[in-house]
Amino acid sequence: MRSWRRVVLPAAGVVVVAGIGYGLTALSESDAAVNWAQLASVALGVFTLIPPLVSTWRRRQPGGTSTIEQIERAERTLRVLVHEQWHEEIAMRELDEPARLPVRWRISGLDVMDQDERVDGLRLLRSWFGFGRVRFEGRTDRMPEIAVRFRKLARRRLVILGEAGMGKTTLAVLLLRELLMDPKPGDPVPVLLSMSGWDPAAEPVHRWLGRRLRENYPALRAPEFGPDVARGLVSHRRILPVLDGLDELPDAVRPKVVNALNAASAVESLILTCRTGEYVTAVNLRDGAVLAGAAVIEPRPVKSSDVISYLRDRLAPGQRADWTGLLSALKADPDGPLSEALSTPLVVWLLHKVYVETRADPAPLYDTERFPTAAAVTDHLLDTLVQASFAAAPPDDDPGERHEHDHPFRPRRTWEPGEARRWLSFVAHHMSAIGTRDFRWWHLHRAISRRWSVLVGGVTVGLSVGVTVGLTSDAVVALRSPHEGSLRDALLFGLAGGPVGGLVGGLTGGLILERLKGYTLEPAYANLRWRGNAGRLAGQLALGLVTVLPVGLIAALALWRVAGMSARVDGLIPYALVIGAIGGLTLGLNNWVTTPLTNDRPQGPLITLRRDLQLVYGRSLTFGLALGLAFGFAGTLVNGFSGLLRGAEAGVAFGLAGGVVFTLTFGFTGASSTYLVAVTMLRVRGRIPLRLMSLLEDARRIGLLRQVGPVYRFRHEKLQDRLAHLHVHSDRPEPK
Repeated sequence: MRSWRRVVLPAAGVVVVAGIGYGLTALSESDAAVNWAQLASVALGVFTLIPPLVSTWRRRQPGGTSTIEQIERAERTLRVLVHEQWHEEIAMRELDEPARLPVRWRISGLDVMDQDERVDGLRLLRSWFGFGRVRFEGRTDRMPEIAVRFRKLARRRLVILGEAGMGKTTLAVLLLRELLMDPKPGDPVPVLLSMSGWDPAAEPVHRWLGRRLRENYPALRAPEFGPDVARGLVSHRRILPVLDGLDELPDAVRPKVVNALNAASAVESLILTCRTGEYVTAVNLRDGAVLAGAAVIEPRPVKSSDVISYLRDRLAPGQRADWTGLLSALKADPDGPLSEALSTPLVVWLLHKVYVETRADPAPLYDTERFPTAAAVTDHLLDTLVQASFAAAPPDDDPGERHEHDHPFRPRRTWEPGEARRWLSFVAHHMSAIGTRDFRWWHLHRAISRRWSVLVGGVTVGLSVGVTVGLTSDAVVALRSPHEGSLRDALLFGLAGGPVGGLVGGLTGGLILERLKGYTLEPAYANLRWRGNAGRLAGQLALGLVTVLPVGLIAALALWRVAGMSARVDGLIPYALVIGAIGGLTLGLNNWVTTPLTNDRPQGPLITLRRDLQLVYGRSLTFGLALGLAFGFAGTLVNGFSGLLRGAEAGVAFGLAGGVVFTLTFGFTGASSTYLVAVTMLRVRGRIPLRLMSLLEDARRIGLLRQVGPVYRFRHEKLQDRLAHLHVHSDRPEPK
């Protein structure tokens, strides 16, 4: 379904380009020079649409396999990339503190684990005397011990269970880092992947893993690593999947995932996180099964004494007097609502962000009349988290200046805390409405109803295209036949007539594009770095010339005869060379832009948005310039524009028009352009700021969001759910 759409849209571009050429020819009184220009434009339009067609064809080819040497080089590269990625992310999440909150983990007492000998191998007591259980104990503030115990498991398979807020993902991330920091010979590369949206019935395990590796780490798509090194890394067991969030999948999908992982020969070692209730249900269904050979661990509630010690270590001298009452209440009433709430790492973190970092008085928290339950304490902390976090972390305007309680990552811009919470609440509501924990910027258009997308998109594209084509075509006519008032009359005609046809075509095209794009939007890859990449550019340009120049010669001959200029053989060779050269350079530049390098950083939300924008508008600029050159050269070649200057003027005008048309039609079917339209519409309605991605990145820098590959996630699902709840209730009208 998706592949044919990728072919249809570029192929339809040929028809659009031909239509533009025919329309301009008609408006130009069928003069030979303008006919030539339009035919040249059609040729260049076809050449410019070759890259997406070629890319689609390549994706559909089975391809070869990477060599062992290429897989080993890719494994080393991936290890470096993952280490750099999580070094920064762990620092932003403040998980690298020397004295972390100790969360104790142990083997689950539930009947959800495979037979002991399959988990931990044969042990003396079990094999000789028939007693003794698998032991797996550890603490998050002693991660080397947990890593050692993990490596001793027979298959190095681990399931991390726990209720919401107990630190499952935190343990998985810290274990990933420990395995990266101290690798042993033969250790695979641990890679954390969100499981959201995966259905093994539609996409087998090895294919899903390979796709996610290619998406998150574009360096693995570099030509130096062969045709499909991601698949090689999976099939040769060179990665250790850290699969986060089995509970986020639909109920019917969870047992299928476990069964698929059990049957996947390419997946030996793995780490899986899931909430306890959802995992118990999944493995106990009729078609369910436990994860073969995996140790299953659960956390113990956090002790009040550990919480007291953790808070005391983080209080400034001037704060300690204000906290005496709360710390005493925790010690005196270990079963009270405050102590119950602080038995989870999530609420301890919330308390630190809302009260310790802001130096607020925590006395109201142990008022049982105001907060009679643990849920009331948690909701209060969640409700005030966003404002407190932004208020406590002003932007780092002077990186050299040290602020009290400063940390390496501060927001880059100033956000009013109340507005920041309102905007993040809308984002949370949007994510919950479409049923996901991942914020994909290329899905933001789903927050807008389809009828508004069609209306606004159609009007915007139609008006822009209509006015651009109308003005350009009539300006070209005026330039060819200059007389007093001709340019003014042409411009007035373009302004009057262009929007009429543009609106009709835009609304019709908007409806078609809206239906076509539905579920196929994905960010594209582009890399415009010149440093260290000039040699590759030269090679791609040369390859494009060699590939397209023969096609250009054939196309030029055909167009020459169609234009009725067969008697003028003297112009054929230069015309063919120019058309072929421009088409070849266009193809070579496209290939250079879309070819990853071996040192490309992992995909992050801001990086993917920037690269998609670069590709869309880079292609549009290339298309416009190539179109203009062909137009001007063809017109000058037959003396239709009265010299080189007139030809250059007409070429520039038509080139700009072609670039705008291409951007506003096919560019708007791209992920980044659709995102910009959605942001604009939502900003007009007051839902989000224009700099939405800047807000989300700053929210990540102060710990409210986390980044997993190209998506943002709220620090915890409870935060997303609470913000979505606040958005719904804030939008309700006041009762009369």
